[in-house]
Amino acid sequence: MDVPDQRIIDRLACYRNDKRDKEQVLSIIKNNGWAIRYAPPLFRNSEEVCVAAMKTYGLGLEFLSPLMRRNEKVVKAALSHCGMALIFAPEELRSRRDVVKHALQNAGLALEFAHPDLKKDHSLVYQAIQQDPRALQCADDSLKCDRKFLLKALGHRPQALDFVDISVRFDPELVKVALGQEYRPESPPPKERPISPSKTAAPRSRRSRRALLLEERRLLRRKSQSRSPERAKSAGSRGSRAPSREPTDPVSGGEVTDGDMSP
Repeated sequence: MDVPDQRIIDRLACYRNDKRDKEQVLSIIKNNGWAIRYAPPLFRNSEEVCVAAMKTYGLGLEFLSPLMRRNEKVVKAALSHCGMALIFAPEELRSRRDVVKHALQNAGLALEFAHPDLKKDHSLVYQAIQQDPRALQCADDSLKCDRKFLLKALGHRPQALDFVDISVRFDPELVKVALGQEYRPESPPPKERPISPSKTAAPRSRRSRRALLLEERRLLRRKSQSRSPERAKSAGSRGSRAPSREPTDPVSGGEVTDGDMSP
């Protein structure tokens, strides 16, 4: 919708409720359909002026006279611009198939304002879904469960799967058509088997792991020593044969006696 211009509203207020002002009012309404709301009552009851206004602002159907709202030509002009204007149409027009079909061409959600009997019409609902997948939520409940109809609709508009009845929403064939892959329900998690106390192992701390590592090293050393006993004996005999050395004085270089060590 265009932002209302106060200057245009003031210009319309200058015109009288007189047929002689029709040309001037029509020239304003043609480019500013929203201004039909501020036109004199005579022109809101004129088919020519109303059709010109609906071509640029369909929702202006709300501000027309009751006679013009029942005018098929005016209503279709409004629906051509905005299908949601169907909400302002009288019930006798909302129950006509051709009028509703006209509205669904540019607004699939206009199906919400159609007569309940038309919400069961396969072709109309299919047309609405093609225009807007959300229109399935406005359809009759019987179509939301109809697998044959849903297979056709979901093949072109898979987004409509969100509005399918819960009883068939997880149907493998419907999901495959909508998502392009087979539906595989999530398998429940496996049940945990109780563990017997005998099989439970005490948790090992960092210190215990280090102690085990040291124990393994000791065992390796013992094995290596047991494999070469002769090397161990020869190493002991060499140590026993080494001569003992007497302590020496660091200053004179001579041997230190017991007298020198006394205080």
